[in-house]
Amino acid sequence: MTILDRVLNGYPRGAGASALAIEDLQRENAHLNANLSRMAGLLAQNRLELDLLRRTAKRQKPTYGWLAQRAELDAKALFALQISGQQPSRRNAKEILGMGERRWAWARKLAMFAGVHDGALFDDLDARTIIQRLEEGRIDAEAHPDAWRKYE
Repeated sequence: MTILDRVLNGYPRGAGASALAIEDLQRENAHLNANLSRMAGLLAQNRLELDLLRRTAKRQKPTYGWLAQRAELDAKALFALQISGQQPSRRNAKEILGMGERRWAWARKLAMFAGVHDGALFDDLDARTIIQRLEEGRIDAEAHPDAWRKYE
């Protein structure tokens, strides 16, 4: 029994307009309770679908487009590390940037694919040129995923 039912049941039922008003309110209350039940059912169904989508998304492997975008960001971070006077080595990437070995390797591969990294250091080019080439390299890597995977 809802609060409105309790209030309406305790309301004095007199003759005339007040009795009709109470009946109208009770009908409206029943209608609202039905809508509330339907909405609760839809909410439960949506939660189940969301859980299923989350489980499915966790099981999927990342696409090469996503890897290329992440590698571009990481390559730019490695370049910033070199500009700051540090070596863009695996150890510095882990200690300073918190970058794991795989992310470091993908960033290095993308930089080599873009032609701005020789395997140890970034080339001595203007920073804008390197960033532009990394962005172009990402676009090429997304279009041709097998081409940039061969760089070691």
